[in-house]
Amino acid sequence: MSKKQPPVARAHAGDSHNFGRHVTIGETLVHKPRTLLWEWLMLGEGSPLRAHLRGLVADDPAEHGAFELLPELRFSSPTAREGGTVERLVLSPLPQLSVGQRRELAIVVGRAVAMWSWFGLSDLHWENLALGLDANGRMVFAPLDVEIVFDDLALPTATKLLPEADPEYAAMNRHACGVRRVLPFLGKPVDVADLVAMADAYRRMLVLLDRHAASIAEVLTNVAGLREAPIRVLLRGTGDYVQARSRKVWPPLLAEEAKQLARGDIPYFFRLYGRAGIHYFVEPTLERVERLPMKGDVPQLEPLLRLSQGLRSPSRTSLREEGLFALLGAFDDPSFSGTHAHGDLEVTFTSRRITLRIGPKHDELVARRDLSAFVGRVYLPCRCGEVGSVLVPAVTVCKPA
Repeated sequence: MSKKQPPVARAHAGDSHNFGRHVTIGETLVHKPRTLLWEWLMLGEGSPLRAHLRGLVADDPAEHGAFELLPELRFSSPTAREGGTVERLVLSPLPQLSVGQRRELAIVVGRAVAMWSWFGLSDLHWENLALGLDANGRMVFAPLDVEIVFDDLALPTATKLLPEADPEYAAMNRHACGVRRVLPFLGKPVDVADLVAMADAYRRMLVLLDRHAASIAEVLTNVAGLREAPIRVLLRGTGDYVQARSRKVWPPLLAEEAKQLARGDIPYFFRLYGRAGIHYFVEPTLERVERLPMKGDVPQLEPLLRLSQGLRSPSRTSLREEGLFALLGAFDDPSFSGTHAHGDLEVTFTSRRITLRIGPKHDELVARRDLSAFVGRVYLPCRCGEVGSVLVPAVTVCKPA
């Protein structure tokens, strides 16, 4: 196992937001000038959500340890709007994996895709993920930043872990999707048996979370400051804002975007749980907030998952069923054929179809083999992002396979 070393400290990291604020990285702590509530709930020591999730599987032999893919980090001031500090995540790079360890990693990936989809996280591109072994030798696959939560997702592609098939952004989505981080260890293509284990873990995690949705919602409802914590809204990608400094972009910049760019910031917008509209800060203390117009030619938000309804939604069925096919389609390869099983899931690959048989009653789901209209495949000729290090390097150059 490699000696655990945190990356070299640098004064600032990432883009400037909200009147020149930057992330600051020290030797042991990272200061983030924004709310850390969502990260603390998902990744924090003492988080009531983490404690609850751990309790859900404590006496379940089949799912025991299902949430150990997440670190538990120390935070300060997690509810402060102006931000706070988080302990730096220190992991060892994964070694060359045995057959059993590859299977373990595949299961970790399936659980991670399901969990982040269920909680409505997004922006989980490969630069926002850490992959490695913790001090206890457990595999960790976790986001570095959690700013977007409670989106009502019908497919796991919306997290950016899997590539969306949007024709305008398909190439970028494939290039930056988060699961490319695991390809150096699982292979290109992954072993079909590992893929079926990944899909079974995805399905089982969603079933587990759905079963306990009401109690999870109750825990979150009682979190102090939840309704005052900004949930980031991405009106467009950072690359679009960089281009906008030298040429016109489409759709045209809103006045509020142009004003933030003019002062040297990448525009930052957010929503507040239970309140309508898209908000932004208007002065350096972050005490005063204004809202984009609610009507007219302006972005409109989809409703968030509702805690009052126990985080339930009609889209949960799609996440379980169509989402399962999306996961399989992302990692599919023409070499896969025949029937493969793991746990309660059986998958049959033919030239034209993928057939799933689920559970003791063998409930059957069928989709055409070509799922390119719904999800992009993760296998690319280049290897950028497909690195063995815990984090993706700050500068990554495409290299041919």
